[in-house]
Amino acid sequence: MLRGYAPGWQVRCLTCGFKIAAGEAGVVRIAAAGKSYKLGWCRRCRRLRCIVVERVKPRKKPDTP
Repeated sequence: MLRGYAPGWQVRCLTCGFKIAAGEAGVVRIAAAGKSYKLGWCRRCRRLRCIVVERVKPRKKPDTP
């Protein structure tokens, strides 16, 4: 959907632990320096849940010879 709009951020449900990229969840701008807790729709629970928008640490690329 909006992949790439919020690179390095993810949305996680605090009830079931479901994670999705923030851009795919429809988040366009991040106004938080660290974690931001919101009320939002969880795709797995199919209910309104407390969700957290958090930064994802970039993965290190493996060294190739």
